Amino acid sequence: MEWDERPGSNDVPTPVMVDVGDHALCAQVRGKGPTVVLDCGGSGQGIGGWGEDLERTLAERATVLTYDRAGVGRSGGSQARTVAEMADDLHRLLHALHLELPAVFVGWSYGGLVTQLYATRHPSDVAGLIFVDPTASGTPPGSALVRDLSFLLAPRLLRLRAIFGGTNAQPLRELAVTLTGMQNAMREVAQARQESGLPPVPIRVITAGRRPRMPKTHLEHLNADHHALADQSPHGQMMVAERASHQIPFEQPEIISQAVDEVLSLPPNSQEDLNR
Repeated sequence: MEWDERPGSNDVPTPVMVDVGDHALCAQVRGKGPTVVLDCGGSGQGIGGWGEDLERTLAERATVLTYDRAGVGRSGGSQARTVAEMADDLHRLLHALHLELPAVFVGWSYGGLVTQLYATRHPSDVAGLIFVDPTASGTPPGSALVRDLSFLLAPRLLRLRAIFGGTNAQPLRELAVTLTGMQNAMREVAQARQESGLPPVPIRVITAGRRPRMPKTHLEHLNADHHALADQSPHGQMMVAERASHQIPFEQPEIISQAVDEVLSLPPNSQEDLNR
């Protein structure tokens, strides 16, 4: 597949549909250099979901891939039932596009779960991992009954909002599907980390410095998981986006650029050694 490299053509690249088997994924590639994969949070509408400033900055030094997950945005198929299916979809997409591997994977929020599963299933594809305020894996603290009711009611409220959502109707319905399977996704990733662990590549975990009010036990659970992610590698580090809430790509995008630069600056032979 060829990309238009004429001056100015890479400013707003045209998304393409890429066959990954029984469906096609909508993907956007911009820039030149080593591959950086941005895996978005929410329902998984990744094209345009990271903010133009961040994508443009990263594309000055890397080949940047964004994409919509199956059944989301402009991608075909149905929304995946498991995180492993999402990770394998991304694996097929990267190889279909013939992008340079190993790549640096950047997962924001729910995308952090996808990139973790990707790393456990396809470690040779991974040169580095950057988690942007990732969703915590495992089982959150508190009452199981309250937790189950919350994950039951939230998708229903989103679907109700979608009835009057106008242009936001589709993303709201897609997010409802994601939340319906959220508890299973968090358990799935926790189990994969326990069984396989992440590859010993450089890891940066960027945590939000401005959090909404939440129970102390939930905050402790979130912080503990972020530190545990960084500790998965001898080359892991925590970073705090002091000025940002969960919306780090929009409120403090420079800290993501810094993390990518740190990982990309490692000599190629060091990354190869880490992947062995």
